[in-house]
Amino acid sequence: MENQKIKKSIILSGLVGTGGFFFAKLISLLYVIPLSSILGSNTYTAYYGTAYRIYSYFLNIFSAGFPLAVATLVAKYSTLHDAKTVLLIKKISIAFLSLTGFVGMILFISLSGVLSPIMASTQNPENIKVMQTVLIILGFAIFFVPILSAYRGYIQGRKEIGEYAFSQTFEQIFRVGFLLAASCFFVYGLGWKRKWALYASVSSTVIAAIIGLIQIIIYDKKHSKQIIEEASAQKSRVISFKPLFKEFILIAIPYLIVAVLGYSDDIYNSILLPLGLNSGFYSLEQIDTITTAFNFSGTKILAIPMILAPGFISAIIPHISSALTEKNLKLVRKNIIDCLDIILYLSLPICFCIFLYAAPIIYTLFNPNDIELSANVLAWLSIEALFSTIMPVIVNIMMTLKLRKSVLRKLFVSTAIKGISMVPLMNILGFKGAIIASLLNSLYLVCSCLLDMHKKFKISFKATLHKTLLIVIAILGLWATSYLLTKLGIGGIDGSRITCLIKMAINGIISIAVYVILTLAFQIPQCLFHFELPFNKKTNS
Repeated sequence: MENQKIKKSIILSGLVGTGGFFFAKLISLLYVIPLSSILGSNTYTAYYGTAYRIYSYFLNIFSAGFPLAVATLVAKYSTLHDAKTVLLIKKISIAFLSLTGFVGMILFISLSGVLSPIMASTQNPENIKVMQTVLIILGFAIFFVPILSAYRGYIQGRKEIGEYAFSQTFEQIFRVGFLLAASCFFVYGLGWKRKWALYASVSSTVIAAIIGLIQIIIYDKKHSKQIIEEASAQKSRVISFKPLFKEFILIAIPYLIVAVLGYSDDIYNSILLPLGLNSGFYSLEQIDTITTAFNFSGTKILAIPMILAPGFISAIIPHISSALTEKNLKLVRKNIIDCLDIILYLSLPICFCIFLYAAPIIYTLFNPNDIELSANVLAWLSIEALFSTIMPVIVNIMMTLKLRKSVLRKLFVSTAIKGISMVPLMNILGFKGAIIASLLNSLYLVCSCLLDMHKKFKISFKATLHKTLLIVIAILGLWATSYLLTKLGIGGIDGSRITCLIKMAINGIISIAVYVILTLAFQIPQCLFHFELPFNKKTNS
């Protein structure tokens, strides 16, 4: 019964999906403290983060669009009760993503020699070799992860969001466990150089992808009996391979372009960020600190609000696709508004807390050489975190609404805005220029997409804007509470890291409680989650 409730509700589906991503990212955040100690080098930490940014970008190119296309088609033909076609889609997607993953692996490994000198930001041959080895290891993951994504796309389209979330968490737990165990064994057990801990850390991505693939295949075999029986009993003919593959590609290509353009920050922060930082604005030590803050510590912290995006995207695609297939435009509008409202309710305070507690977060979790500079970078990145949470959701809503040409044009423009302005703005403003470039492209994309939805589907965002203003007022209450507590000595970065963590936790819990109380007074959560407080029920009765 619970599973059926989740399948029918975009809010429950989104929250379940987000919960899985949250636990995966929480695990990812917690391991950074021991990993930083094991690597024992700001340079290796920066290499780890930068390598993952370029790996993520390549992975998006060779896989990101296709699982979403799988989910869209599976949701569509499940709604039409065409089990034979659903099973054929699964076969096509696994075969196709195996091929694209193999091509991506070969290309990534081939380019490692070209990318490593740029990404290492040094002329030291030994460090360049280390970076190249890291890229080669990550190249093998580009083969296995797309196959795993094909299965996840199928599960997502079937609205099995619980397994979709569990698969993410399971893979991350195994990755972190292997990463820490192997790194400790090489450095402390065998006494090898720290670079071997770096190699073990990136190898964990490959190993975890393989184990995750095995897990989801076992799950699929156990839970595919019903759809196989439906396919056997189905009297209508299955759609033939050629038109189905054509439909798959026609849906996948726009998603692929969205992935390439929408996740351009990965390549910008891997290549353009070092170029901008090397313009003479900062010392070499400061460049290492900023690069680490952007590509390692910042990435880990910003992932907390940004998990809302994949969590709700996993729900958006099947739910809106099904509603469109049924031509239920009222439900489409409701799903979109519900989705945006709840993301704003959750992401705005989280991003503001990152801004507010940047110094304690950096001091407690990462403790870099220059805490003030790292905290300053993280505070600025909190602005990017907010838009990086909202943008993917809006873009995928546009894609699911079949406004693909429009959103692709907007993505080209927004990506160009950042690509053209990033380095010049950094030459003038330092690292802040990179954030401002992101802000410019984000504002353009978000505003233009919302305007398109309003014109084409008559979606009104007035109620959302009203809720957002009330949320901002509640956030001001959060800020005032945190400020007063810090003045009373419950906050700041005085004392040991443990003391700082405890004070930050107390400060944060009380401040967030004030935010929740204020929003309850404004009736926001009641409206979003469809409940009433006990005393309200008595009053109404």
